[in-house]
Amino acid sequence: MRVLLTGGTGYVGSRLRDFLRDEGHEVRLFVRPSSKDKVKSLEKKGEFDIVYGDIYQTNAVLHACDGVDAVVHLIGIIREFPARGITFEELHRVATSNVVDACRRHGVGRIIHMSALGASDDAESDYHRTKRAAERIVEASGMKWTIFRPSWIFSPGDELSRTIVALVNKPVLPLIGGGRSQMQPVALDDVCSCMARSLGMPETQGKIYELGGPDRLAFKEIVATAASQLGKSPTEMAVPAWAIRPFVWLLERFESFPLTLDQIKMLSKDNVCEIDPFVKTFQIEPKSFRDAIPALFG
Repeated sequence: MRVLLTGGTGYVGSRLRDFLRDEGHEVRLFVRPSSKDKVKSLEKKGEFDIVYGDIYQTNAVLHACDGVDAVVHLIGIIREFPARGITFEELHRVATSNVVDACRRHGVGRIIHMSALGASDDAESDYHRTKRAAERIVEASGMKWTIFRPSWIFSPGDELSRTIVALVNKPVLPLIGGGRSQMQPVALDDVCSCMARSLGMPETQGKIYELGGPDRLAFKEIVATAASQLGKSPTEMAVPAWAIRPFVWLLERFESFPLTLDQIKMLSKDNVCEIDPFVKTFQIEPKSFRDAIPALFG
C-alpha cells in the first residue's frame, strides 16, 4: 500500500515508519515545516516520500492524503501548553477530524489510529476524554478502521523512563496516592509490529485493541526498581492527590514543571488491560518490562 504516516518524526512514528517500510509499504511522512531538520537524512536517502505541512491547514492535509491507500494517524500529546495553542482538543479531536475529512474527500479507504489505554467518554482526565472523542471521529468516518490503545510504551530512553530516573535521583521521592496505581507497560516494537501488520489483516477492521505487556506493576514498584538499579535510595513520601493539587495548579503553567493537574488524575488511576485479544490476533509474545529494566534504568 501507499501509506501516509502522521506523527512520523515522533517517538512512536520514528520507529513505526521502518516497520511499515519493512512490511513492503510505500511510506509518505506528513511533517511540520519546523521539524524539517529531523528528516534531512531521510530525504537524502530517499527512503520515504516526505510532504511538509500543518495538520490544521486543510489544503496541506488534502495534499498529504492525495494518492494514498491508507493513513496511519499517530499525532497526539501527553501534556498541554495552552499559551502556545497546544491543547488536547486541538491535537486530538481537531487534528483527527482534519485527517478523516481529507481521507473522505480523496476516497482513502483505510485508517489506523493510535489512541491511548484509558480512553473513555467519562474519563476524569481531559487527555483520555479527548482521546475517546478522536476515536469516535474515526469510528464514524465510514472508513475501514482499526484503533490501538497502548499503555505506557517503553524503550530505552523513553520520556517516562527519563522522568523516573530524574525522580529517583532526588533525595525525596513523592508518590501520589502512595504510588499504588497499576501500570502495564508495552514495548515500542510490539506496538509498531501490531500497527504495521494490521494494514494487511482484514480481520482487524472495525476493532479496538488495548495493548499492554505481560507485567502489571504499581508505580511505587517501578520507581523502587529504578532506584535499586541506579544505586539510589530516595526517601519515599506518600502524597494524597488532594494535597498536591493546589501546588501543581500554581506551577503547571511553567513548562519546566514536570506535572499537571490532568496528569495527577491519570496517575491516580490503574492503567491496565486484558492482553489476550491482541496477543491472539497478532500471534505475538509481548516483551517483558521487568526484563527490560536494566536497559531502561541502567
